[in-house]
Amino acid sequence: MKLAWEKLQSFDRRWLFLAMGLAIALPLMFEFTMPFTTSPRVRALYDEIETLPPGTQVLLAIDYDPASKPELEPFARAVLRQLLLRRCRVVLMTLWDKAPPIVMALIEDIIEGEHDRHRGLFEGRDDPPLRYGVDYVFFGFKEGKEIVIAGLGQSFRQIYPADYRERPVGQLPIMNGINRLSDFPLIVEVSAGFPGTKEWVQQVVTRYGLRYAAATTSVSVTELSPYYPRQMFSLVGGMRGAAEYEKLVGQVGLATRGLNVLTVGHVVIVLAITMGNVIYFKTRKRKRGAR
Repeated sequence: MKLAWEKLQSFDRRWLFLAMGLAIALPLMFEFTMPFTTSPRVRALYDEIETLPPGTQVLLAIDYDPASKPELEPFARAVLRQLLLRRCRVVLMTLWDKAPPIVMALIEDIIEGEHDRHRGLFEGRDDPPLRYGVDYVFFGFKEGKEIVIAGLGQSFRQIYPADYRERPVGQLPIMNGINRLSDFPLIVEVSAGFPGTKEWVQQVVTRYGLRYAAATTSVSVTELSPYYPRQMFSLVGGMRGAAEYEKLVGQVGLATRGLNVLTVGHVVIVLAITMGNVIYFKTRKRKRGAR
């Protein structure tokens, strides 16, 4: 037995690298869900959307870039699916110059692509096709940061006189009755930094009493937590929060798979550290006895 512990001291570390590689690859290759609970601040947004009547106009601000896409896009996809399945009318916008291609990909994948292939979004349902300008619209990127946010609170139509296709806002049925931010029953923002959640809260949320929820990166949760639950009734933090939201909407997506990778990877690390310490103390005790 003592000899076995000494042999383990010369354990080939490449086996540990292989174990970590499998811990990353297997959760991505096979669809399964590790057990976890959903927090009240994530569930609050899900429950809010489930109570919205069909036809409700919701503003969805996509404020992130490709660097933060892996952490935030799973939530953006999940919440967009939920809104459309509830037949809410979704108004999309962004204050980040690198975000328009991301928003266009969301529209093509979730709204246009899946419906055209008769799968995914309305599978098993007899819903009519989603129409641009009626059920959803994208207003594109607007430069100006906090100035734009403050302006939207006063007049949405002055800041965005037309959508990204240059169609005047007056010709978009989805915008009927919408003149300023306070006309939206719900505003959801997916934020990776500046301008983002903090600027929305400072410029318009408190001033106009908006019904506002945000999803942000994990590193921003601590800074934004004081705004919950008064200024924002829901705060979805990082990949963990996105995985919780996927669980609520009944969809195993990238966030759930990413959380599986983190969980299995951490289990491997803990086991390796524990085993290393056991080997160290066992062999040290034997060396002391030999003296």
